[in-house]
Amino acid sequence: MRGLAAEGREGVAGESHSRPRVRLARRADARAWRALQQGIYDEGLWFVGDGPASERALAARLQLTPRHRAAVWLAERDGALVGWCEAARLQSQRLEHVAMLTVAVASGSRRTGVGSALLVEAEAWGRQQGLRKLSLHVRAGNAAALALYRRFGFTVEGVERSQVRAGGGFEDNVIMAKHLVAPEADA
Repeated sequence: MRGLAAEGREGVAGESHSRPRVRLARRADARAWRALQQGIYDEGLWFVGDGPASERALAARLQLTPRHRAAVWLAERDGALVGWCEAARLQSQRLEHVAMLTVAVASGSRRTGVGSALLVEAEAWGRQQGLRKLSLHVRAGNAAALALYRRFGFTVEGVERSQVRAGGGFEDNVIMAKHLVAPEADA
């Protein structure tokens, strides 16, 4: 599951939002993180999975996964969780230079800089870990997220046609990536 909630431009005209506080998630955050996920799943628009993992499973993931393999950042505003980003390195030795991202923002906090703040942290972590590439999947109808990722230097690497069941039809899944080391450096 690599679902992405809409996040677009920085702020909506006429609205004032404090800058989100972004921090690494801890085991004790599992309940609130799950509630945030559930709220976004309930919208039925962004994720491709059927629902969030259990609180227990999320807590175990936060406790047991080494930080050099994966990280979860939570964005807070006024004491409430408003978004998260998870970066997980692929397991195979031939692919461990790549991390898959999941980025999601609560509906009332989209287009207020939360997604941007989370992406900054994920990219910094990727560079610190010596990764060469960050990858993500986004539903083709999520125009705000697509625009955000493009602003951050992500490019389309592929499209899976009619991949996601949506409403009464199907939607494309867009695969995007940002190279932290230019592919030409491998030549």
